[in-house]
Amino acid sequence: METLNMEIKNTAPVLTNLLQIVESGLLSENIYLTLTDEGSEQSPSGLRINKLGVTEAPLPEILKLLGIRSITLNASHDFTALSKLTVTLPPAEVEQYLWTFFRDETVIAELRSLFSNCRTIAFDDWAAITGASNLWNGLLAEVIRPLGKKDLEFIFYLGDPGNKLSFQVDEAIDLISEFSHHGQVTFALDASEAMKLWMVLNGLNPDTPLEGQTSSDLNKKYFSIFRTMDVSRLLIYSADNAILFSSDQQFVLSRKKVEHHIEISANARQDFIAGFSIGLLKHLDIAQCIALGLIVFGCYGEFNSQPDQQDLSLYIQNWIKDLEKPDSIHLYE
Repeated sequence: METLNMEIKNTAPVLTNLLQIVESGLLSENIYLTLTDEGSEQSPSGLRINKLGVTEAPLPEILKLLGIRSITLNASHDFTALSKLTVTLPPAEVEQYLWTFFRDETVIAELRSLFSNCRTIAFDDWAAITGASNLWNGLLAEVIRPLGKKDLEFIFYLGDPGNKLSFQVDEAIDLISEFSHHGQVTFALDASEAMKLWMVLNGLNPDTPLEGQTSSDLNKKYFSIFRTMDVSRLLIYSADNAILFSSDQQFVLSRKKVEHHIEISANARQDFIAGFSIGLLKHLDIAQCIALGLIVFGCYGEFNSQPDQQDLSLYIQNWIKDLEKPDSIHLYE
């Protein structure tokens, strides 16, 4: 049985090693499908090389309708047929049947072709997507499972479960766990979402105030969420740190503070996923993957544009300098 054994991760070595990796280049042969910036230069095929040397293409509309944020492909892919596919979704009242509107032979065939070439799949906030459970269950059952792949990386965000019924949250937790049969699942929550989820899972009203919670109290609650699920990693973050639970390690990694408007920006999770996915693709240590996600996210926020290799290096160097300040050392021990 897994037990809580929390490590306080020393941030400096993680950043020092990551700096060397970034300065050696993050070039990737993978293709990253994501929401692209308006006005960004692209070739007639829709492909472009971003500032980090990764080939990007616009996320096809049908994937957006499925509640997908981004995916990474192992190699080039012909998006012509996929981009032409259209699905007209019904009113939200029939959200439990939404997948039936994707059950067209051509749609299924094109999705299977795409996902057979896929490496990472990042989903949008479950709570924010109408019919997310039905859509993702259909995608798993009729597209991903028949492929027989076991090497995928799934990234899920729950969002705010406070406005959902408890049985809906239970179904979502079970569904996300099911994806673990086809690869590694990272389940991410911010600290507020984690507490609300814990309360729902324990039959408490999410609006019930919980006072006097120590770090130890919170970690025990987070760990209970991890034990409830069958996922590879549970990632919980606040403005101060990121906490990782997995079967082989549990640690706290202190974060570099950012301005509040950056922390709550609409693209914050999208930007984190971009860096985190690159780390997964390069088979970095999971602490380095998290740090790279935070660095890309922080750079996007500070520079208000896509960072390049020099921006990432400078951000890491500044973070390392922060660690050396006497009034900050206790935060990163």
